[in-house]
Amino acid sequence: MHEAAGRFFDRAVLAGRANAPDSPTLTQHEAVLDALGPLGAPIAAGIECGHVAPYLPLVNGARGRVVHTAARSAIVQTLD
Repeated sequence: MHEAAGRFFDRAVLAGRANAPDSPTLTQHEAVLDALGPLGAPIAAGIECGHVAPYLPLVNGARGRVVHTAARSAIVQTLD
């Protein structure tokens, strides 16, 4: 995750973990940065959602509040 402690963002990208192997030229992490880095938004990678257990579902289009500190990580979603 990019350094963002104590900051608030209107938009960010959450990238879930994958069990796919790295390619010969890019790791999974490098591939995420290569594809999404130009957006200029904060990126939180390794989120426990998606295709790897515990399969935390995130609702597409929902607003979310992400809290990440040394002691706690949480995602709270709301539908408007």
